[in-house]
Amino acid sequence: MLPRVLFPQPYVVEVSKLRQLLDEAHLAWATEWKRQQLDYRIENIRFTHDPDWNKRIFSLQAAHDGKTWFWGAVHVVAGWGVLSI
Repeated sequence: MLPRVLFPQPYVVEVSKLRQLLDEAHLAWATEWKRQQLDYRIENIRFTHDPDWNKRIFSLQAAHDGKTWFWGAVHVVAGWGVLSI
């Protein structure tokens, strides 16, 4: 009895046949997916450079800077609105 307490039998984990099949299928899928990812290349989807991009009326940078007449007027109106609160 004492040797069994000190040195117990090793645990045996039984894996069902279905689990083994699922593991094999997942391994096969993962290796195939990784192989296909090596072939995948990101295409260059850049647009031509617009040197006046920050001067366009609907540009976020132009809205932030307020350098166009439209966004300058919006900044003035918004400033008066904040001051009137």
